[in-house]
Amino acid sequence: MHMKFSLEPKTLFVKKNVFESSEFESFKAEVNEKLSTQESQISEIVQIQKNIQAKQDDMSADLKAILAILSQK
Repeated sequence: MHMKFSLEPKTLFVKKNVFESSEFESFKAEVNEKLSTQESQISEIVQIQKNIQAKQDDMSADLKAILAILSQK
């Protein structure tokens, strides 16, 4: 959407003429679709990273417990 602004002398208002372009609208739709896809992929990656961190925390706790048992012997 391209906008054209013009001020008339001694006027405090702005006239705005909006030009619609089908090519520009289709480009915007394509960009929005790609952004939406990227956002969902990022959300999925964040969830996978949280799961990995939780598993690493569990493994760390298990390893500490094993080391504590071995150090008592």
